Amino acid sequence: MADYFNKIDKVIEYLRVNPEASNLEVIRKLKVGSRTVTRAAKVLGLRRIGGAKTKNNDILKEDIRKEFGENSGIIEINSLTINTLEQAINYAEVDLEKWEIERHVINSWQVTLKVKDDKAKIEEPVTRTNWQIKIWLKPKVKDTLKESILLLIKEIPKFEPVKVKYKFPEGDYALEMAPYDIHFGKLAWGKETGQGDYDLKIAAKWFLQAIEQNLNFASAFPISKVYYIIGQDLMHVENYMAITPIAGHGLDSDGRLPKIYMEAKASTLKSIYLCREVAPVEVLWIPGNHDMHASYFLAEVIKEHFRNDDYVTVDTDPSWRKARLWGNLLVGYTHDASGGKAKITVNMLPQFWPQLWGKSKFREWHVGHKHKKNEEKFSPVLTVGGVIIRQLPTLSVIDAWHYQKEFVDAVPAGESFIWTKDSGICAHYTANVREAAK
Repeated sequence: MADYFNKIDKVIEYLRVNPEASNLEVIRKLKVGSRTVTRAAKVLGLRRIGGAKTKNNDILKEDIRKEFGENSGIIEINSLTINTLEQAINYAEVDLEKWEIERHVINSWQVTLKVKDDKAKIEEPVTRTNWQIKIWLKPKVKDTLKESILLLIKEIPKFEPVKVKYKFPEGDYALEMAPYDIHFGKLAWGKETGQGDYDLKIAAKWFLQAIEQNLNFASAFPISKVYYIIGQDLMHVENYMAITPIAGHGLDSDGRLPKIYMEAKASTLKSIYLCREVAPVEVLWIPGNHDMHASYFLAEVIKEHFRNDDYVTVDTDPSWRKARLWGNLLVGYTHDASGGKAKITVNMLPQFWPQLWGKSKFREWHVGHKHKKNEEKFSPVLTVGGVIIRQLPTLSVIDAWHYQKEFVDAVPAGESFIWTKDSGICAHYTANVREAAK
């Protein structure tokens, strides 16, 4: 393509010096084809090579050639009026979202034409400026990160503020919705692990099933507040390398990070709307060891989504541990409190929330990470009463890594708790998804 344009330029330069040369002479002299000579003659305003000039109805008009390939594009415009790059781009209708200009050349030369005046029956020579603009294009390199962010923003549903307030039931009960360790993006093959398949679609299905089951269980109580925990390894990965951010363990991942993030966001929004139909919702961000950054970004997106909603609040405080007081019940949240960490974690309640501790009678920590249920009771140092540490189960099945390490005793489930203001936790529900894993 470039060689063809170079040949035309070569013929044009020759004809400027030898305007009376014949077609045959140019073909033999420059070793080009007849079509190339005809094209060059047209650019110069010559109707034929060797004599006759153009009449007024043959004056050169805008002429454009466009050639596009997969990795390049070339545009050539010959005109008496188009003489800038911007004019050429607009005339050629170039999509600048798809293409970028690699380089361009603008040439011009004077062309003398004989213009016939029919009334005076004479021909007068007229000198015009002929412009040639050549533009070389290349595809724009896509910014995948920018595209992913823009796509996420586009996917966020527009929220219309509620015009009529809900008539929520009045009661002293709160519902804690705690579907821990979902691991959106985990990939497991049931034939390899013996506990069933797991991927993004399965995770989304089980997640919403667990939310709906727990809401059905809690329907017997007049709930006036819902505490919704986001994070706790909601996502399996948070980087393109598919490794844990601190330990650097390789992970089996179902798809790229934007795909995982979008599915987690969509499922989380759906589940919060389900909870919102019951009572006002307070969302608490508690990071996990797999998604400490990604879950924070998601929590900020959720917060922005509900910014005009009086019935949904989102706590994205950067502290990795949080606590809430309901009547005389104090519940703290963290991702891991196993082994030697347990006694330290227990004493963090009075250390970091002394006022809430003083008002409480029943105290608990709700943690995840270990993917199985466990309850331990500890006596805090220099305090009266006990603190229960509840280790909550995971909704996901084991993957190849867990199977190889013999961490195989987890039962997939999502849990919820009913809080009272005077007697601690009065009900504990478990939505099992084990049957779906077979």
